[in-house]
Amino acid sequence: MAGRLFIGVDGGGSRTRARLVDATGTVLGEGEAGPGNARLGAAGYGEVMKACRAAAGAAGLGEADLGRVHAGFGLAGTQQESDRERVAAQPHPFASLAVDTDAYAACLGAFGGGDGAILILGTGSCGLVLIGGRRVTIGGWGADIADEGSGMAIGRLALRRSLWALEGMAPLTALAEEVLARFGRDPQKAVEWAAGARPADYAGLAPPVFDHGARGDELATGILADTTRDATMLIDRLLALGAPAIAMVGGIFPRLLAWLPPRVRPLLVEPQGDAMTGAIVMAQRALAGAAAGPDQPR
Repeated sequence: MAGRLFIGVDGGGSRTRARLVDATGTVLGEGEAGPGNARLGAAGYGEVMKACRAAAGAAGLGEADLGRVHAGFGLAGTQQESDRERVAAQPHPFASLAVDTDAYAACLGAFGGGDGAILILGTGSCGLVLIGGRRVTIGGWGADIADEGSGMAIGRLALRRSLWALEGMAPLTALAEEVLARFGRDPQKAVEWAAGARPADYAGLAPPVFDHGARGDELATGILADTTRDATMLIDRLLALGAPAIAMVGGIFPRLLAWLPPRVRPLLVEPQGDAMTGAIVMAQRALAGAAAGPDQPR
């Protein structure tokens, strides 16, 4: 393992982070870039590589050094095998590359590579259980048809219901006024914005919902009640699949925690490590598997 380096990437809908370590696990450098969701195509992959090169640069390494780096990419938008294959087929400078979902990487990191379960509530949402070698994923199908309980979902509800309020179908509260002000109280401008909006853009509307919800804003509390219901549905399913506890991952979780039912809160735990740690485990396991050979035990 002398001279080998490992890089773990956590690519989500709002940002991408990369961590470079040596064979002993010592952190050499970290880097950050924009959204690395695989569904963003070349733009997302470009951000992933930007984060990797930033981590290498922080370690004082150049492009030539990437040839001895074994990489693990934990990316949102890779729920389907075809998505993972498409990322793996991209040109890269690494000695090897393992690609999987950000949820899988987060679960490996949260429990030190062992059994456990995680629920991601960030820009998007996804849950995953790893028990006795059995892996079950719930959600994670993207913003178009899933992402319940996420920042994207909260932001989209905030915009939708603020438009309701403007049209007299919901209370015109302080939250509605703040959201509508971003579009000059003009629904057409909101439609034009939505045509090009990414999940991270919708998630940017989530913080005001929590701020106004804490003050009892009727529109905000209704959105948070719906979000809590969806998050609880995901939690209950993970528990039904055998999860003894669920690690909380993602920026929405800390703010949503107080809104969740008291019965589930004791089952929610802080992760031991993050998705970058898990992605490094992915890279190390892929290397060990390749070294074992196809006819050797792994």
